[in-house]
Amino acid sequence: MRRMLIILTGALVMMLSGCTKYEIPKPECPEDLPTGVSYSADIQPIFDQKCVMCHGGGQAPDLSPGWSYDELMDGGYVDTDFPCSSSLYEIFSGTHGGRANEEELLIILGWIDEGAQDN
Repeated sequence: MRRMLIILTGALVMMLSGCTKYEIPKPECPEDLPTGVSYSADIQPIFDQKCVMCHGGGQAPDLSPGWSYDELMDGGYVDTDFPCSSSLYEIFSGTHGGRANEEELLIILGWIDEGAQDN
């Protein structure tokens, strides 16, 4: 009986350890980020040009002017402690890749890195 328990425990450990094999890697976090990024002058125009056609009130988050900042902050899309782990950055780097160019991605990341102010 004890031998069977050891075998089952070993099999369970092997099965569970195999689950990490298929994790999606996190995007690399760039070193040189823009500074002095303004939400209203730099971030909102990116949303206006690239996002509001779908996220203009009909699909969450609402990224239209006047709503976008609160939607991002209240919805947990921004992590100022770990900017590259922010859902906003991961979405633009993954499922919505290509919607924003590399410069726009760095602007978004720089804004988050500086504390994601509503300025």
